[in-house]
Amino acid sequence: MDSSAAAERLRDRIVNADEPVYGAWLGFASWELLGALCASSIDYVGIDCQHGLVTETDVARLIVAAGPVEPARLVRVGANRPELIGKALDGGADGVIVPSVNSAKEARAAVAATSFPPDGVRSYGVMAAFVPRDPALIQQRALVLPMIETRAGLAAVEEILAVPGVHGVYVGPADLGIALGLGHAQFPAGPGLEASLEAVVAAARGAGKFAGIHAGSELFAAGYVEQGFRLITLGSERSFVSTGVDRALTVARAGHVALDGPIADPGDATASPY
Repeated sequence: MDSSAAAERLRDRIVNADEPVYGAWLGFASWELLGALCASSIDYVGIDCQHGLVTETDVARLIVAAGPVEPARLVRVGANRPELIGKALDGGADGVIVPSVNSAKEARAAVAATSFPPDGVRSYGVMAAFVPRDPALIQQRALVLPMIETRAGLAAVEEILAVPGVHGVYVGPADLGIALGLGHAQFPAGPGLEASLEAVVAAARGAGKFAGIHAGSELFAAGYVEQGFRLITLGSERSFVSTGVDRALTVARAGHVALDGPIADPGDATASPY
């Protein structure tokens, strides 16, 4: 598989087809969990080095072990620092989500960390075998998504989106809610946050780019799609496991499925780990 195909297809679906894409969040350094998510029909997996129990070094090991697969792997790095961004991309990440970007200057720094001189400051040292070795090809493959999660970032969202090399922005509703004095309980976003989210979407569309958001649940996805968001994280590995178990128990306890009748599409059997 072409190592840049997943990110390119993701971007093409959002920007050219105006199609929403849906993702899952991974907060643990587990190649088993990453493999399970990648085996699903999810469009991307976000690996969280900011709040998750994962480091950028872990990310490189996880992605190298998994190899090139269809769901794009987007890494939320721990901070807007070139060595963290570079390590995630060297390990095969298809893009980076950069926290707390508050200005065009900070957005330019994030882009520079993905590019080699003279365009940027990235050091050469690719670890994943499926990543091309040509520096020009390497720096073309990465999506760059600054996070809008502060009052300053919200005020500067148009300038951030105008930075060459920025492909879109990603909203953290909890932090943005806290920053605006609205509180962290923004899943779904409360009425006070709606105008700010609409401003982010409008800025992204005006720049010919896209806005993503941490939805917190698949139950809220349709509302965000209607609002104009096109990259939507539905939940984490923990939420998917717990809700999956609850749904299985609901079916089992209902006791109305005939044992001699079909209980699922036969194709679903391939997803079984047994």
